[in-house]
Amino acid sequence: MKNSIKKAAIAATMVSGLGIGLAQADTFQAILNIIQPIGVLQDTQMDLGDIVASAGDDCTMTTGGARSGDACFGTSAGTLGVLDVTGTQGSLFTITLGSSTAVDNANGLSFTPTLLNNGEGATDLTGVTLQAGHELTLGGTLVVDNATLAATFTATDVDYDVEVAYQ
Repeated sequence: MKNSIKKAAIAATMVSGLGIGLAQADTFQAILNIIQPIGVLQDTQMDLGDIVASAGDDCTMTTGGARSGDACFGTSAGTLGVLDVTGTQGSLFTITLGSSTAVDNANGLSFTPTLLNNGEGATDLTGVTLQAGHELTLGGTLVVDNATLAATFTATDVDYDVEVAYQ
């Protein structure tokens, strides 16, 4: 009887050991693409030139820095803003420009930027393909909202926002 119990115990151990032998482990791989963070840096600061502080007047700067409007003083061209977009080449991204208002700028001026090389006059674009050395060229329209306040500043600036994001 003792032999029978020993044989049964050995058989049970072998059967359970065989069950463990049926398990398997392996290593698998997932594929992925590394995308560089998208960014935007100012290469050339925009200069709208001399502005006449007259309420309601505006000055618009377009291709080549050409300026027009009653608030533009003189005939000299302005300097277009140039921004560099960095990220993963070939990826699609969006560009969104944000206007400033007289509330944003305590100088009595408001400004609406526009894209010049990625859609003449556009303030936002989708489906732009990021290329090596991708530059955005910007102009825009400045409006004198408060002539008295604007006249108190001899040299000033206006804020505007540029957002770039992958699609």
